[in-house]
Amino acid sequence: MNLIFYKQAATPNRVDKTDYLIRVGDLGNVQLKDTTELFTPTFILRTNPLVYNSNYVYCSFTKRYYYIESIDALSGSRIAIHCKCDVLHTYRTEIKNSSGWILTSSETTDTEGNYDMLHNDYPFEADYDIIGKDLHIDAEGVTIPSPFDPVEQPDGKNIYLVIR
Repeated sequence: MNLIFYKQAATPNRVDKTDYLIRVGDLGNVQLKDTTELFTPTFILRTNPLVYNSNYVYCSFTKRYYYIESIDALSGSRIAIHCKCDVLHTYRTEIKNSSGWILTSSETTDTEGNYDMLHNDYPFEADYDIIGKDLHIDAEGVTIPSPFDPVEQPDGKNIYLVIR
């Protein structure tokens, strides 16, 4: 199997790390340790300087990207590379093409219109409506709670109905 080694400078929670990868080099004839997990594999190979200049690797056999967690020196000029799967980058296409519902908010209060459950650090298309604010005012100017008002949970989070 072949391994492609990279220096990777993205934060771990970034889904697509393509723009943050610098290819260091390739190695062939790499073996997996006799018994290993595919999400946390150990690769056995000859000592090579490019491995020590890398923190990220792609495996052609598993078709997954991995963080290099540690490197052990073995006898016979060999090394063992212990890795952990980067599921976000490995499955970035599927993640980017998926959609879902936002069910809870980290906000514990609903004051001054602060009911937007979307995390400001992560950009996305704003093609949504959030129902859950007192939007109904009767003829006398009294606010009537919406039937879609958030439900307070024991953990302090609110549940809203989100529609697209």
